[in-house]
Amino acid sequence: MPDGIHAVAWKSTVPTETTSEKFFHGADHGGKDVSGADLSGKGLRGASFSNAALIETVLRRADLSGASFSSADLSRVDLSMASLGGAFLGWAKLSEADLSGAYLRGADLREANLTGAFLNGADLSGAFLGDADLQDADLRRANLDGADLREANLVGANLEGASLRGTLLAEVRWSDGTRWPSDAEEAINGMSRTEPTGAFTINDEGYGSADIRLPAPLE
Repeated sequence: MPDGIHAVAWKSTVPTETTSEKFFHGADHGGKDVSGADLSGKGLRGASFSNAALIETVLRRADLSGASFSSADLSRVDLSMASLGGAFLGWAKLSEADLSGAYLRGADLREANLTGAFLNGADLSGAFLGDADLQDADLRRANLDGADLREANLVGANLEGASLRGTLLAEVRWSDGTRWPSDAEEAINGMSRTEPTGAFTINDEGYGSADIRLPAPLE
């Protein structure tokens, strides 16, 4: 090497982006792969994760109110106790996801894949779950008051202790393995027809819905 010329290591003056800087309210992570990241308790209101991969990502107790997860892969994600009020999860893959105790009031989960998902104790009141796949899902003690589950798949799902007041259930598919709450079981059996496969479908009562019309809870 000629005299006077010294090789030095180049060092960027651009500050390293931290996790806190990357993930914040309203941020756009569409199409990105954040699988396995630990975002527990993060404030991510209105953030976009459309078409993103969040496989086994930890979002426990995160604030995701109004966030978008359209067509995202959230397989085995941990969203326990997370706030997802008004969030959009249409066409998302949430198989075996942990949504236990999550707040999903008014969320849109149209055609979402929730097979084997854990929704025990979740608040899904007023949520839209039209044509969602909830096969073998755990919905014990979930609040589904006023939710729209028309054409959803509840084969093998467990809804013991769930609240179904005013829930729309037209054309919901279920099976002998489905566990209904004790206060709704008789009404649902009476509204259902047996399919050639041996499964059951809740009849459409002519209004586009099958409201089981359970009495309001006692004060």
